[in-house]
Amino acid sequence: MSILSGIRVLDLSHYIAGPYCSQVLADHGADVIKIERLEGEVGRTSAPIDEDISLYFASENRNKRGISIDLKSSEGKEIFLRLVKTADVLVTNYGANVPEKLGFDYDTISAVNPRISMVHITGFGQTGPYKNYGAYDGIIQSMSGLAEMTGHTDGPPTYVGFFIADHIAGLQAALGTMMALFHRERTGNGRYVDISMLDGVVSLLGFSVAEAQLHGITSQRWGTRDRFELSKAFPTKDGYVFVSSYLLAPEKQWKAFSELIGKSEWGQSDSPLLTKEERLNNRGIIDEALSKWTVQYTKLEAFELLQQRGIASSPVNKLDEVINNPQIKHREMIQTLKMGDKGGVPVPGVAIKIPENPVAEFTPPPSLGEHSVEILTELGFTEQEIGDFQTNNIVRIEENTLTFNGK
Repeated sequence: MSILSGIRVLDLSHYIAGPYCSQVLADHGADVIKIERLEGEVGRTSAPIDEDISLYFASENRNKRGISIDLKSSEGKEIFLRLVKTADVLVTNYGANVPEKLGFDYDTISAVNPRISMVHITGFGQTGPYKNYGAYDGIIQSMSGLAEMTGHTDGPPTYVGFFIADHIAGLQAALGTMMALFHRERTGNGRYVDISMLDGVVSLLGFSVAEAQLHGITSQRWGTRDRFELSKAFPTKDGYVFVSSYLLAPEKQWKAFSELIGKSEWGQSDSPLLTKEERLNNRGIIDEALSKWTVQYTKLEAFELLQQRGIASSPVNKLDEVINNPQIKHREMIQTLKMGDKGGVPVPGVAIKIPENPVAEFTPPPSLGEHSVEILTELGFTEQEIGDFQTNNIVRIEENTLTFNGK
């Protein structure tokens, strides 16, 4: 049995942060019901597209069931409130006032089901001067300082190569969900969880905040080095290898490292470079020698040789190399979803591994309205009522197909 078996989550979200949160919960066994408008969640038609399948949508919506409802209609609201009575959590990342307008704000749902929790993800949170402002990932990277801290010292601000702010918010929303469920176990009542994308990234700034305020260090862009210049990426025949803390290696490792790069004299007992202080003072000379050594090898060869001497390192991988990396394969961090007529769509796997508590078997994202009949039947609606919902365009009922065209 999976960790979250028996927990029902209503997923009233779109794009990345909300769907990613509920997908994490679904991976660990929660019954996640994705509730969409009749025309479908906007992510269904978001690029990149491959043979009418949105790879964007596929990566955030596995292991869920789907129902498509007109929440603006009285009948649709009745269906929704029946779902609320059966649920443990509602997750949304719609704008600050949208839940109130559509009738799924926390006051409304908790009056129906006091045990339900609501996790609401927005760009700036439910309080403060920016609470009604719009936000996307790049906005948050900019406002949080992340973009200004990323890139080369003499270059412009740089954005992380994937939607990091959205995914951090999704992870923190999943953590907030678990806290709310734990609170309910203690008290019997649900909680409202307010997740801000901006808060999420700012919470990861660590000591940089203190340095900026106490030491005036506001420009913190380091390029291919780390914050303290103790680690750095070096050129190889086919790219770069990142070498970590080589300047602080213990004496035994330093001797092995010196021999490896053809500088065995640096490891002799009379070498001033035996001390970490002198290595830091002479980092330019050491970096030059290391660069001349790494460029003789491929990044994988350099990585293995350094690791064998106890020096932490990594090839700077491109995405195809990530997918084929033996460690990533062993940890099953790339999975394949069978979708439509395709052989499969590769997606990231499950990062949280709990021995003897299996993750849910991967199922593809639901087609629009794929489980409408199944879910409505579970809620006690009759076949006649379900047919009337379809006829009156209250609920969309779709064949078991996966064509993400939003129609």
